[in-house]
Amino acid sequence: MPMRIVVAVATRGRGALLAALLNRLKLQSRPADLVCLSAVEESDVTDARKATGLPLRVLFGPPGLTAQRNTAVRAVLAEADAIVFFDDDFLPARRWLERAEEIFLRYPHVLGINGDTLADGASSAGLEFEAAARLLDDYDSSDGERAAEFVPTPSLYGCNMAYRAAVFGRLSFDERLPLYGWLEDLDFSRQVRKLGPLLWSNTLCGVHLGLKSGKTSGTRFGISQIINPIHLWRKGTIAATEAAGLLLMPLAKNLLKAISPEPYIDRRGRLRGNLLALAYVLSGRIDPMIVTKLK
Repeated sequence: MPMRIVVAVATRGRGALLAALLNRLKLQSRPADLVCLSAVEESDVTDARKATGLPLRVLFGPPGLTAQRNTAVRAVLAEADAIVFFDDDFLPARRWLERAEEIFLRYPHVLGINGDTLADGASSAGLEFEAAARLLDDYDSSDGERAAEFVPTPSLYGCNMAYRAAVFGRLSFDERLPLYGWLEDLDFSRQVRKLGPLLWSNTLCGVHLGLKSGKTSGTRFGISQIINPIHLWRKGTIAATEAAGLLLMPLAKNLLKAISPEPYIDRRGRLRGNLLALAYVLSGRIDPMIVTKLK
């Protein structure tokens, strides 16, 4: 039986990027049964409302990636067999949803799936839309030439991931990981992994623009880089050794690059946040929500 597939997109303050994603969703070989936009205010979706040819639903709720994803899940759960989460700056290849459905139908025991990024601007200044579109067009024109790979994976990358709707009867995204929700994808997928397998496949492809507009400030993000791994360790999502690695790596990188930072990363702000977070930890204040109290 065909599945009911809902695409959920949490968005805030990035209307042009969201419109680009919606335009790519119109090209899907297997259309979404519903596209749910989870926003904070009307200005987030003004451009998106102009999109035609998509079964669109717009929701408003509290800000923050995890909160906005939970708002979408609650609204569509009864109508979905699978929920696909795309970042608002992710552009999927033409057969992403078709291939996701094929994987879920072929492997009924698999609870979540993740795809391959043809390019990821998250580790750079970001990719321009025109360059991303060329990559996708080239990939779509040669789709099927690569041998398909299906590999078990311990966690999923949040910019493009899909879960069977059934998992949300037991789990939700941790709203104590606020704002940008650093490590929320690791946290959630590790919890799902305890219930059943996750799969990565190179047949699910797209481009993550990784643009920096609408992101958390450097200081706030720096705090999350330290506090969030400790929070995940304390709740049992990850081991102490993994938490240590997740917080020490960005701390070291920020220390090394603060003198001559990249123009697209606020290294000094992140380092300031790292040091502030360490002070919080030493005083016993290990609460990811503390970033919401900073001005």
